[in-house]
Amino acid sequence: MKRPLPFLLVFLLAGRPARAAEPSPPAELAAFSRAVPAYFAKLEEFVATEKITQDVMRETNQTVLRHQVLLSDFQVAHLGEDADALWEFRFIRSVDGKALDADRQIQDFFRLRQPSAAAERRSIVALARDHSFPGCYWHNLTLTLLAFGPGILEDFDWTRKGRRFAFRQVRGLGIPEDLFDPASARHYPSGTLQLAADGVSPARLDLEWTSRESRLRVTMDFSPPAAAGEIALPRRYVAVHERLSSGALLDRTVFDYSGFRRFTVTTGQMDSEPPR
Repeated sequence: MKRPLPFLLVFLLAGRPARAAEPSPPAELAAFSRAVPAYFAKLEEFVATEKITQDVMRETNQTVLRHQVLLSDFQVAHLGEDADALWEFRFIRSVDGKALDADRQIQDFFRLRQPSAAAERRSIVALARDHSFPGCYWHNLTLTLLAFGPGILEDFDWTRKGRRFAFRQVRGLGIPEDLFDPASARHYPSGTLQLAADGVSPARLDLEWTSRESRLRVTMDFSPPAAAGEIALPRRYVAVHERLSSGALLDRTVFDYSGFRRFTVTTGQMDSEPPR
């Protein structure tokens, strides 16, 4: 049966045009990069409980101006109108402990569905911003790992630091300020990637980039694979915006994940009527 897909927000990292060959990244990173597609194929099998804590700060004294907690079901799946596009989906269950009205959730779902993939993406961005505080709208943090997949890894310069690898993107398309404007200003991220003991699973990713007047810092932690053949699962992501000129904290969003359960996502048509 086709399962109604919940909400998402596109977070696009690097793309890469054709160019001359560059020196190969370290062997460990090449193995990690080759494993990225299989990682997401397995991650699609899971649904998790996601707790999103959003804080908007007062710049003058760095105290919390606005605070909000959202609980949602979270999964990675393919966009309904573009079977090749992988996105993060969220179905919001409650805001500050208050359950969302079921009728509103149904209305939001139908607002999401659009006749084209481009229109669908725009409706999802608008919906995410409607639920979130300014500056705290959802980023597709898990999908950031796709920026290190096959064919893109060479867009970064790498430096080994023990089991961590420092990186800086030096070529490719970079991160656009406006996801829907091809002429938008773009920025290159930098940070560190730490691999788990198996050498192919992510353990921690730290990255940052600037956009207009602010700097975004992101930290992603993953739980180690529970057993052979399993994958590292998202555990906690922290995203903060800082004022470039002063370093003052503008907002902070924390994503905590728990209660992972297996669920196979399908986007095909139903072959028959569901049982009554």
